[in-house]
Amino acid sequence: MTQLTQPVIEDWFESNKDAFTEIFLKKADIVIVNKWLLMHGYSPASEQPTYQPKRGSLSTDNSTPSSPNDKNDVFFDSRHCRTNSKKYLRQDFAKSKRKNIFRTYEPTMCSAEATTESRRNSLKEMRMFRSLPPNSVNMLSILIQSRVRLPRYPSKDIDIKRDLRTKNEREFFLEIVKDISNDLDLRSLSQKIVANISVLVDGDAGSVFVVEGRGTGKPSLVSKLFDLHSGTHILPTSMGDGSITVPWGKGIIGHVAETGDTISLMEASQDPRYNDEVDKITGYRTDTLLCMPIRNGDDEVVAVAQVINKAGVREGFSKDDEKLLGTYLTFCGIAINNAQIFEAYSKEYERNKALLEVVHDLFEEQTSVENVILKIMQRAQTLLKCERCSVLLRDGSSETSFKKVFDLAYPMKNGQTCQRRRLVTPTSPNLHNSYSRSNPTFSSSENLSDYQVGNKIAELVLMTGETINIADAHQDARFDPNYDEESGFHTRSILCKPIRNRDNQTIGVAQVMNRIDGHAFDDHDDQLFEAFTIFCGLGINNCLLYEEIAVASAKQMVALEVLSYHGAVSAEEVVKLKSRKPSEALEWKLDTFNFNDFSLSSDDMLLAAVRIFKDLGFNRTFRIDSEVLCRWILTVRKNYRNVAYHNWRHAFNVCQFMFAALKRAGVRRHLSDKESLALVVASLCHDLDHRGTNNAFQQKTSSALAQLYGTKATLEHHHFNHAVMILNSEGHNIFGNFNSEEYSEVIKLLKEAILATDLSRHIQVRNKFFAMVDSGMKNWDDRESRDILRSILMTTCDVAAITKPWEIQRKVADLVMTEFFDQGDKERNELKIQPQACMDREKQDELPKLQLSWIDGICLPLYKALSNLDSSFKPLYDAVLNNRSCWEVLDAERLAKDAAMHTEV
Repeated sequence: MTQLTQPVIEDWFESNKDAFTEIFLKKADIVIVNKWLLMHGYSPASEQPTYQPKRGSLSTDNSTPSSPNDKNDVFFDSRHCRTNSKKYLRQDFAKSKRKNIFRTYEPTMCSAEATTESRRNSLKEMRMFRSLPPNSVNMLSILIQSRVRLPRYPSKDIDIKRDLRTKNEREFFLEIVKDISNDLDLRSLSQKIVANISVLVDGDAGSVFVVEGRGTGKPSLVSKLFDLHSGTHILPTSMGDGSITVPWGKGIIGHVAETGDTISLMEASQDPRYNDEVDKITGYRTDTLLCMPIRNGDDEVVAVAQVINKAGVREGFSKDDEKLLGTYLTFCGIAINNAQIFEAYSKEYERNKALLEVVHDLFEEQTSVENVILKIMQRAQTLLKCERCSVLLRDGSSETSFKKVFDLAYPMKNGQTCQRRRLVTPTSPNLHNSYSRSNPTFSSSENLSDYQVGNKIAELVLMTGETINIADAHQDARFDPNYDEESGFHTRSILCKPIRNRDNQTIGVAQVMNRIDGHAFDDHDDQLFEAFTIFCGLGINNCLLYEEIAVASAKQMVALEVLSYHGAVSAEEVVKLKSRKPSEALEWKLDTFNFNDFSLSSDDMLLAAVRIFKDLGFNRTFRIDSEVLCRWILTVRKNYRNVAYHNWRHAFNVCQFMFAALKRAGVRRHLSDKESLALVVASLCHDLDHRGTNNAFQQKTSSALAQLYGTKATLEHHHFNHAVMILNSEGHNIFGNFNSEEYSEVIKLLKEAILATDLSRHIQVRNKFFAMVDSGMKNWDDRESRDILRSILMTTCDVAAITKPWEIQRKVADLVMTEFFDQGDKERNELKIQPQACMDREKQDELPKLQLSWIDGICLPLYKALSNLDSSFKPLYDAVLNNRSCWEVLDAERLAKDAAMHTEV
């Protein structure tokens, strides 16, 4: 005979699974079942044997005791039918097998039904849990977000509890305390308390009413259980979730909640506070009754517990029952308080989540006021759980009227949507738009006649800017009943708030009506709705700003079109310039450093610019169309203002000097053709639209240029942008044959070159240049070296007037001082400030002194370094020294004159 070993037995079970299942069902006890459940991550089942009905009882689906005296076998006597708890135990066990438990680990064994998706979800939740710090806040957030409740103590069957109470009352009391210790669901907790207190004092039935709405000033008591038997004053309206609401101070339960007293009655129906409405509906008879308050740690009544019909005793509930129930209700108060705190945290989490979604909506939609308001109203209505939400925008011409109304309403309980009747007039057309999102009805209207009638609450909020919260609209004198008659809507409660803009001005009103649960709006609703009105104001403000920007952008486009038309040149001028043949560069001495800045007329300078492009080979190398080039040069000239110095002539002179440097000196061998092109174009464009004032003046006056470009290189940025605008104009793009990469590169070089004419930038880079020259550097092929070289060349050409013969140098200096003095006059007369010495017309005799300072500080170091770099620049350095000598003579004459005047005095 084969020896039976564990592997042999396991193999036999694997091949005979049906037999194994039958053996397990016959022999397995609750301990084995619980081990299996724990191994697979489920909650253990009850370790107590389930109640078995006696022979002769009815079926398990609708079991009743075999006789009225079997009080220990069943909970209710023969007058009241209760379903056997074994049915629910089996259902709970079946549900536990399907329940997706939140784990922080992967079980070692998985059932055959486990899917890949469920394992992925478990791993996802595990990663989320482990990625957060293990503090109570994050654990609570995960708990709420994943909708997982804290581990609960497994609740035993009511009959098991009854049997346990008979055997060991102390263990029974500990059991029912444990039963409610970790349950944070208020409905489930109420069910447990009802069952436990009924068993505890041998009551036939019980109920628990929880206090709600304490913050509104009109609290009430609400029970969300379905099998209630209580003599109370019940509200005529039943809530949608099947709950029953008792007004504060009404009936026995309301009286206990208000006074905090205990009420024990032998004949409940004889008490004037008792209401037998429930008994009439259910056919149930209430005799004895015990009603007690449930208090929290602050001794506030948080709920009321009621037990009726003491089993087997006609004298009713004893003092010992009151004492025992009072002791247990102390623990119930702690549990209810914890559940309420958890519920409040859950609501706050959902509210914060909704507010974040509102913020997302604001940033997602900023182009339409209607869309923004609709999204905010949808969020508000969903979170506040109200029947209606409206936003009324103020009419700027009136203190108490609205120009536009947005209305969002859910269907009425009878299935009919809440539509307003609209009055259409010829002078005020109805702009009604409907928005359907399954249930709600959205209306946007500018026909306000139907909204204005009776809506005194919104008008009052608009006038006062104060919040109005009305619990019962028809009992409030401020509410006009005609409003409901005109709108076809029954108003119970109203919460109305002002909507303010960024200047804290009231621009509209937002109101919500009728909480779906029938309660009035409380403090939490008020705070949440306040946030929604703030977001609504922000959304409206953003949309209005967007509209203003759109209008401003359109105006700008129109202005640019006008400027392009008037700033561009005519086709006749282009043809005329194109038809003229420019003289040779040698004839005009364009390729020499001693070119006379005033030798050419304005039209000749146009031809000379064409000659420069041709002689440098740009037309051929970059395939620049001659007509486009002529049009571009003509437009550049036209966009220089008629100021004393920074005009078209100065721009051309800088371009001519750059041409001479590229032709005569050896710097071009260090530059690419694109870099040379960018330098020549930048020379012609580097002072476009110059206003005859410097960067400091733009900052002092907070000019539009300073606001647009900032305070650093303000004018230089403007010159560059103006150059790009001309290039982008039709028929002006001399870089039109470049591909995208080449175009981006040359535009970048153009920008760097124009910005280099800012002297503050020159001072930042010149020390590097001086050090490179002093080191005897010969290789300028790396990128940084070429950047510095191009920057130095732009400054060299911009201030090249200091290298010209004395007559030209003195004339240029006078033009520069004319601009300076004009700016100084504006600073003194308009800004009421003392101008700098170089701009003070009253100190114009100090010009030689100022020029000496300019030469010594900027010009001499620059041209000396250039002469050391390339001997071709040596004549420039000598010319600067010569001009300095002339200015020194003038300064000596000034000093002598001042000394003579001082002697005379």
